Amino acid sequence: MSASTHSLDLPLILPSGPDCERCVTRLRSALEHVRGVAGASVDSATARLHVTFDPNLATLARIEQEAKRIGAEMAAQIDHQTIDLRDLDCPDCAASIEKAVTRLNGVLWAGANFAAAQIHVEYDRKLVSLRDICRTAEGHGVRACPIGGPLANREDCADTGSSWWRENRRSISLAVMAGLMAIAWFTPAPARIGLLALTTLVGALPTALAGFRALRARALDMNALMTLAVVGAAAVGDWWEAASVVALFSLGGLLQAGAMERTRRSIRGLMDLSPRTARVIRGGTMSDIPVERLLVDDTVLVKPGERIPVDGEILQGGSAINEAPITGESVPRDKSAGDEVFAGTLNGAAALHVRAVRAAKDTTLARILHRIEEAQAQRAPAQQLIDRFARIYTPLVVATAVLVAVIPPLAASFTVGFAGSWHAWFMKALALLIIACPCALVISTPVAIVTAIGSASRRGALIKGGVFLEELGRMKALLYDKTGTLTLGRFRLEEAVALDGRSESHVLAIAAAVESHSEHPLAAAFEEENHARNGHRHLKVEQFESLTGLGARAVVEGIEYSVGSAKMMESRGLSLEGVTDRIEALEAGGATVVVLADSTRPIALFALADTPREAAAAAIEELRSLGIAHQALVTGDNPRAAARVAESVGLTEWVASLLPEEKLAYVRDMQAKFGAIGMIGDGINDAPSLAAANVGIVMGAAGTDVAMETADIALMGDDLSRLPFLIRLSRRSSRIIRQNIGFSLATKLVLVGAAVTVGVPLWLAVAGDTGVSLLVTLNALRLRF
Repeated sequence: MSASTHSLDLPLILPSGPDCERCVTRLRSALEHVRGVAGASVDSATARLHVTFDPNLATLARIEQEAKRIGAEMAAQIDHQTIDLRDLDCPDCAASIEKAVTRLNGVLWAGANFAAAQIHVEYDRKLVSLRDICRTAEGHGVRACPIGGPLANREDCADTGSSWWRENRRSISLAVMAGLMAIAWFTPAPARIGLLALTTLVGALPTALAGFRALRARALDMNALMTLAVVGAAAVGDWWEAASVVALFSLGGLLQAGAMERTRRSIRGLMDLSPRTARVIRGGTMSDIPVERLLVDDTVLVKPGERIPVDGEILQGGSAINEAPITGESVPRDKSAGDEVFAGTLNGAAALHVRAVRAAKDTTLARILHRIEEAQAQRAPAQQLIDRFARIYTPLVVATAVLVAVIPPLAASFTVGFAGSWHAWFMKALALLIIACPCALVISTPVAIVTAIGSASRRGALIKGGVFLEELGRMKALLYDKTGTLTLGRFRLEEAVALDGRSESHVLAIAAAVESHSEHPLAAAFEEENHARNGHRHLKVEQFESLTGLGARAVVEGIEYSVGSAKMMESRGLSLEGVTDRIEALEAGGATVVVLADSTRPIALFALADTPREAAAAAIEELRSLGIAHQALVTGDNPRAAARVAESVGLTEWVASLLPEEKLAYVRDMQAKFGAIGMIGDGINDAPSLAAANVGIVMGAAGTDVAMETADIALMGDDLSRLPFLIRLSRRSSRIIRQNIGFSLATKLVLVGAAVTVGVPLWLAVAGDTGVSLLVTLNALRLRF
């Protein structure tokens, strides 16, 4: 079991009767296919789920979602909460908070992220309250501000004038210390010591309190080590060293906090995009209400220049909408009645009446924020490795410091020719205590990952965690779905062929009725053509069933019909004898052929055509130049349609007529051949393949629940040009992480060696530690651009 793997035993509420055993089997199977779940077992007798999972890949929210989909529920009443840790100014403090929160009874898992200044908590609300969790975090000197939920708008979390002291206390403290040290420089010895002692007290008191909290949480952090070093320097009467240490530590913390806040602000900026109030029209009257009180189907008035407060459909008006916060596309899109709009997007020059289609907590923007919060809570492989190294490094160097303080002076006392004094070796040991903190090393990875994820989100790409950011840059091959990925997914019906003497309009009406409940892009083409030929006439539909990756079937006017590919019909035992030549003739022109059949025979053929994306060829060529030489089209469509699309976008390899399980097998074959591969699709029909690939990428995920849940990376807009940007971002972030780790390790090794051999002044040890932390932070911030 890896260091990051967790095992939990959770109570379930299972269906009673004969459905129970089926539910148990389905739940176990479903969970074992969730990425990051190492094992799952269900005891139906005790109604308990035992699950082993990596919280950096899977969340309890996802596990709970799978249970609900199967028909079971968690009896533990699990809540999932992300909490902002305002005023968090050191990585060790984040680790201490994580340990303290994890030890609370009822907390199942907690992951703190210093770079994002957040902690993600999974807890059983029957055993522990969110308020208790916040109080525990606040016991470490931060303000705990839940994102969403009943405590989200607490006054002490608001960035108002009441927080002025919190925001400026470091600057004020530093100014006071600088003034006291300047006066001490020109003051005679007795008074100078008093001024330096006062300087040390002003600077060391907050650090000592933070160190005490860490020790109470059973953690030896930078604050505790720094406090020991300062107390040691003061104990031997070296007040200049003591004062210099706290002053430099405060200066480094101030500079690093400022740099980190720039990263955090870019993420928090997304939270401020959605308006807090909406202008709702109910019963002919208009009023401003909080967006949380908006109901589905409410009509909202959005004036020119205002941000749209909710996901909805335009009822009246037309305007250019800037959708950059969602899709990353800065050019406004013209929208009119019937078009979809998203919360957080900016209305242009005309007033709009918008019907709300989602509650505020379910908007696309809210889901993006939720995914970013989860991504920040997860640790990438490089970060997990560094965290494990830090757990060994710190106690090892502290133990070395104790030995350095004791053994050489003792040896000097009993050995002729062994030079040394208690004071000199004690100061070396104090320097080692300061160097023992791996702050720069610990933040070298997460600050780069958080910055990269924020940079991607501003450009309309949602990366669900550092592990997927790393995998993206290691990809050797990329597989594409056809419909909606390399093509626009907007089919048009080119030809309808009735086979049993019925009219074209009649068979078209039947096919449109079957497809009316389907989410496949083909369905819109049938609906559009049926409306043109038959007007608003609709046939009665019952018992609809979607056959993923194959087609659909339903009972229309009392008769069962199926709509799908020729391969689907043959797999169901329907003979296509007599129509095969006609199908091949239609496919020869590059069309997608859909068969309409009743329970015994085919009754109509439909030829549909799609349009390749204009940007696809350029994106594929750019990816090729980035070293992704193997790129292939994998589709369930016929070979001729696949060949036509592949040729139009510059792909030389394609595989056609694949059922979902065959597409999945092809993905695994490519993994065996190339190693890390990516799969890009629409997230509905391609879910198994997307989950099996090292990186699953969804196109056009804006507004699509299934797409956002399925993939590891979601391109919010229909823009393939985002892919080369993401590859470059991934590789650049990996380079910066390697630079940060290498620089941090080299600096630590040099300082440790110098401290043990020739000695290092305490102020230089502090400068080395905080200076490197600041430099790796600034280096990571380059990813913003």
